[in-house]
Amino acid sequence: MAIREIFEIGGAVLLSLGGAGAIIFGLSSWLGKVWAARILAEEKAKYGQDLEAFKSALSNEAERHRVRLKKSEFIFEKEFEAASKLVYLVRDINPQMTHPEMDWFDACDDIALSFSKIESQLHDFMKSHGAVLPDGVKHLLSLCHGISAENKFEVDSKGPTTKANNAAEVLFGHLKQAEFEFLGMVHGQVST
Repeated sequence: MAIREIFEIGGAVLLSLGGAGAIIFGLSSWLGKVWAARILAEEKAKYGQDLEAFKSALSNEAERHRVRLKKSEFIFEKEFEAASKLVYLVRDINPQMTHPEMDWFDACDDIALSFSKIESQLHDFMKSHGAVLPDGVKHLLSLCHGISAENKFEVDSKGPTTKANNAAEVLFGHLKQAEFEFLGMVHGQVST
């Protein structure tokens, strides 16, 4: 065998192997693309489902948050209204200066003379706003209601008794404390 024949046979072998290799390469490339497309479609569908589930959960959570916020706004509105009315009530009970020599004792006498009116005002206030009052404020206002009810008859021909005057001072102190606590709570909600 001559060199030339060896090269021809070698070339024929390489050519036939190369052609088969090209065919195998082409088939494997096509098959790889088909499998990749199928796997990509499955992954895309899986991630699409996961995305929809996440969107749904997020939408539900946002709706729950909106409902909680709406309820919170409603309660705050009622608390603000009650706090405003409590401030009005305290100002209404606080006696105005009626003469230049008027002192705190005289002011407490004026409060004691209004115990029946105060009892009624506190009763109406608690009926209207009791649902939104904090427990501490409700307790203080109940004490004030009790003080006014128990001492409204402690007035004789000379005016309120010393007991009624002392009760008026305690009542007004409780009212101021209730006002302070309630306004503090409402103002605390505004700053958050």
